[in-house]
Amino acid sequence: MEFQIQIKMNPALYLRDPEASELGKKIITAGIRLISDLGFEDFTFKKLAADIGTTEASVYRYFENKHRLLTYITTWFWTWMEYQVVFHTNNLRSVQEKITVIIDLLTL
Repeated sequence: MEFQIQIKMNPALYLRDPEASELGKKIITAGIRLISDLGFEDFTFKKLAADIGTTEASVYRYFENKHRLLTYITTWFWTWMEYQVVFHTNNLRSVQEKITVIIDLLTL
């Protein structure tokens, strides 16, 4: 039995759903890596497109600008963290135990 979780994002964050295509997934993956490597100021869609072997226009079909891409990535991350917190603390009764689990999740 296969179990799959899909995080639904606010459609206002993107022009075309990046999780619906391989190119979109590449944009997200390479975008995270390049922002980490280059820093947000030096990161451009031109560099991203060159890295994944596509055109800059293709990247702009998914996101209006690099700020929207960054907002999408951070929103996805914090939504995933919220899911993790709820999942790991759902059956815990002790508040101290919940706090310990949450701190562990946030500091991994």
